[in-house]
Amino acid sequence: MARGGTSWRLGAVLAAATLVLAACGGGDDDEPAAGGGTRTVTIAFMGALTGDNANLGINIRDGVKLAVEQANAAGGEITIALKEFDTGGDPAQAGTVKDQVIADSSVVGVVGPAFSGETKAVIPAFESAGLVMVSPSATNVGLPDVVPGSRVFHRVIADDALQASGIATYLGGTAKPDRVAYVHDNSEYGKGLTEDVVELSEGKGITTALVETVDPEAEDFSSTVNKVKAASADLVFYGGYYAEAGRFKKQLADAGVTATFLSGDGSLDPGFVTAAGAASAEGARLSCPCNLAFETSTGPLKAFYDQFQASLGREPGLYSPEGYDAANILITGIKAGNADRASLLDYLENDFTSQPGVSKTVEFAPNGNVTSKDFFVFQVKDGKLAPLETVPAG
Repeated sequence: MARGGTSWRLGAVLAAATLVLAACGGGDDDEPAAGGGTRTVTIAFMGALTGDNANLGINIRDGVKLAVEQANAAGGEITIALKEFDTGGDPAQAGTVKDQVIADSSVVGVVGPAFSGETKAVIPAFESAGLVMVSPSATNVGLPDVVPGSRVFHRVIADDALQASGIATYLGGTAKPDRVAYVHDNSEYGKGLTEDVVELSEGKGITTALVETVDPEAEDFSSTVNKVKAASADLVFYGGYYAEAGRFKKQLADAGVTATFLSGDGSLDPGFVTAAGAASAEGARLSCPCNLAFETSTGPLKAFYDQFQASLGREPGLYSPEGYDAANILITGIKAGNADRASLLDYLENDFTSQPGVSKTVEFAPNGNVTSKDFFVFQVKDGKLAPLETVPAG
């Protein structure tokens, strides 16, 4: 796919000192806004706002809210509205929700879905509808191939192949375990990531102690915990999401398993610490092809942190920067006059080259993958997430 044309910089947006709360309701495209000559164009957020792992979707949604708020505060002929569609993170529920999104003619582009399974479930229908999507967080390697040659699929986070490469590099270069126990939740995300990590780690001479699957809906992981303990692994890798990852880590600690705990981006949330308990979570390693915004961050990431906290009243979380960047990509295209589905899709396909964001400079490969190879490892320290190491990946 050709991707030539102009780019847009966010400097003025990032420098805004005053944030004006934007309307987040509906609005039909081309309908004049009340009290002025502007028209309202709607983007949608689609992802989990309820359920065990809702924090991840809420983090993204709030990043989108901030982008919409700032875009509207900047003025112009187009007002951006946001509609929210809750999938619960469930691919089956997403299959129903996608019909609501497509049927809403006011929606010209989608930020999301958030999880890999639900993203896989909606790509074919979005493709048929010509509805462009930019996922901040769906990392399964096979997503670009769900519809070969897909025009609508884009994501601003690297896929699990790069994440697995970063994890294996960290294992081989820093952690250097003798034996690793791998456990995953059998989801599109967790299984795919774990299988890739196993293969790449074994290629670095790291011994696989065992590979086990857990039911993420279960409360009792004792059977798997006992197998991990018997395997005498000095590191446990978990592929899945933060809620069950935290419960699993607590049960490992309660059973006296002292092996280092490492997980991927799905567990990189304060909810992991909450589910495990601060004492049990301490020292856990959590990795991501994304960068969190901390109070100690610098540059655009620090500006985002300050603006997010001022607007939302809390710290940004995992994927908040990516949600913000994904929304701004769509907003840029809309503000340039691409205010319907067909023209916005054409903009992403033919006019968009790259865009400086707070998570990274976003540039898309022909299959919709982001080209960035940034990878980071974090740790739980004193009951909070903290940066640990940047790892070369890819």
